[in-house]
Amino acid sequence: MTVDIQQLSDRIAIRELTERYTMGVTCRDWDAVASCYHEHANWRAPQVGMDFKGREALVSGIRGSVEANPFQLQMQHALVIDSLTHDRATARSILHEVLKHTPDEPGSSFLGIYNDVITKPDGVWKFESRRFDIHLMDATGLEGQIMVDYASLLRPPVAA
Repeated sequence: MTVDIQQLSDRIAIRELTERYTMGVTCRDWDAVASCYHEHANWRAPQVGMDFKGREALVSGIRGSVEANPFQLQMQHALVIDSLTHDRATARSILHEVLKHTPDEPGSSFLGIYNDVITKPDGVWKFESRRFDIHLMDATGLEGQIMVDYASLLRPPVAA
């Protein structure tokens, strides 16, 4: 069996791209989120009427949606790269997102699938388009006390 090192490298880079995006949204690191997209990328969640075109607009739109909540966390699962060439890939992943609109309300949970087109015209894998298809939206509960200080997530970790 031959191992294609470039293909392995590309698969790792694509996985890291999707994880960097999820971590960027969760930690509200908008520079990290912006670094995941090409300048003319688009992001859509059709079931909730969200459709952003261009890196600036999509980062601004996602930021406005996330920062309206005192708590929001994304968890990505099961990334599958469906097709891969030297400069273009398609991928799908499951996303679970939980949030609270106010500290006192029970919160919401979303489960869905991201459908991605990822390209590297300049040698770096970035999203060309993302579509989030919601499979389940549950607004009945996420009880608990918010324990995160988002500002502290942007500081470098302190060694224990």
